Amino acid sequence: MTQAAQVPEKMRKGILITLLATVLLSVVLTFFGAQGYFERQTAERAHNRMVLYQRALNEALRQHQHLPFVLAQDQRFAAVLDDPALVPDVNEALRILAQEAKLEAIYLMDRSGLVLASSNAGVPNSFLGQNYSFRPYFQEALNGARSDYFAIGATSGRPGYFVAEPVRSGSGPAKGVFAIKLDISELQRSWETSNEIVLAVNPENIVVLASDPDWLYRPTTALTNAERAAIVDSRQFGALELAPLRYKTLGENRIALDGTPFTVASGAADWQGWTVHYLQPEAAIYRQTFVATALLGSLIAILVGFATYLRSRRIELAYAASEQRRRELLKTNKQLEKAQIELARSAQLAALGQLAASVTHELGQPISAFRNHLAAAEISGEITSAQTAANLNKLVERMEAVTRQIRFFARARAEVKTRVSIATVLEETAQMLSAELADVGFSVALPESDENLQVAGNQIQLEQVFTNLLKNALHAVENTDTPEIGITVTPQADMLHIRVCDNGTGLGDAKLADLQEPFFSTKPSGVGMGLGLAIATEIIRDHGGTLSLGEASTGAIFEVSLPIWQDHTGESA
Repeated sequence: MTQAAQVPEKMRKGILITLLATVLLSVVLTFFGAQGYFERQTAERAHNRMVLYQRALNEALRQHQHLPFVLAQDQRFAAVLDDPALVPDVNEALRILAQEAKLEAIYLMDRSGLVLASSNAGVPNSFLGQNYSFRPYFQEALNGARSDYFAIGATSGRPGYFVAEPVRSGSGPAKGVFAIKLDISELQRSWETSNEIVLAVNPENIVVLASDPDWLYRPTTALTNAERAAIVDSRQFGALELAPLRYKTLGENRIALDGTPFTVASGAADWQGWTVHYLQPEAAIYRQTFVATALLGSLIAILVGFATYLRSRRIELAYAASEQRRRELLKTNKQLEKAQIELARSAQLAALGQLAASVTHELGQPISAFRNHLAAAEISGEITSAQTAANLNKLVERMEAVTRQIRFFARARAEVKTRVSIATVLEETAQMLSAELADVGFSVALPESDENLQVAGNQIQLEQVFTNLLKNALHAVENTDTPEIGITVTPQADMLHIRVCDNGTGLGDAKLADLQEPFFSTKPSGVGMGLGLAIATEIIRDHGGTLSLGEASTGAIFEVSLPIWQDHTGESA
């Protein structure tokens, strides 16, 4: 015990340094591991939230995209371009339509851009009589193309999404333009009240929707002179200065906005080339990382301290543990010696079983011949004493009883064969494997008549055979794009042929004789023991049948042939 107590004193300094280094390294690894985990978690959550906002934006802008086209095809509205007297009726029709569709405005312009009819005629800031020839959406539609456009209204001062379609008469040039204005203020308000940070930018990187209204209509990057001139000419954002945001890209999926770092998830909208950005503050990531590091670091320090205490105790108890192990080793050696004796005894019993099988086989014919000679001697009168004949018959019966007992010892008693329906066997097997077969194309083809589908056998053992064959087929089709497994049953003469087919990977160069050997398997190491087909072969052989391989261009075909049940008249059931 004195030497054991001196060991910690010599090693204490080195152990302390090692433990401190271990704790420090564990804390550092924990910090970076936690940071990476929370960054991935935050990025995934940001992406999921961005998809929701992206979908809401797409749905808002998708509404009524077809309406300008429908209106442009209706000649009742287009007639206003030729007959100004129709304007009052058309204004009323457009007013009702805009009210029902919840649109801010529907209006018709002639080739000069002058609004001839509008749904908001007669109200303040009406579009009627206004000229919008400066708008890009009008210019594109007049040139024959459908157009959509986002801008702050030149008349109303409210932002909106404009969709325009050319109005034609026959195959000639456009006579005018039908346009609608979608009010997206409700979508903007929903973003402002969401308590989340999200914004949408157009191709010029100008913010068109945002959870913070102070960011609206401000570019995230500096505009070129050409971009600014085009915006001014189209009056897209009215007289706004378009002062840029303090927006800076820090790296992949990371930006800084107004000096605050964010993790950003971005996705393109379906309209106007807009992009939706969902921002998650990185401060939450570091807060979670520090909390996790503190908790795990404390736990590691406690565990290391406890391990140090256990180590010192372990050294003190080393000698006692060594003595205990020595005693256990001696005990184990005795157990091994006993196991060797038992193994030798088992080998002797196995040899005895083989010897018993040989003895019963060799004695069976002489005893049978002895009984025949004894019967012949009784019939011919060679044995004159009835008592002697009775005694000899008893001796023969006793010898037969002894051989039967030896045969029972040498080999397990055969199961009693009864009338079994193959259809029932296959149904029960498919039911047991229903979960595995649910993911593959599985079919069973039976003859129309069930009269020749009975065999003499043991149902449980036959179910074991087909369970093994189906499991092998399931394993073979695991990596097949369209897995298929089929079973066909065909009666022929006095035999019933059951074929199990699959379109899996096949058997390669393996032969049936190899597959029937115990412990041989074509499956990867650790999948099965290679006993299934060996056991199945023995069961089929015990039922008077055979197992063979069929010809298959892909996959494998196993064919089981079994004798059809014969009733007491010798005819098939």
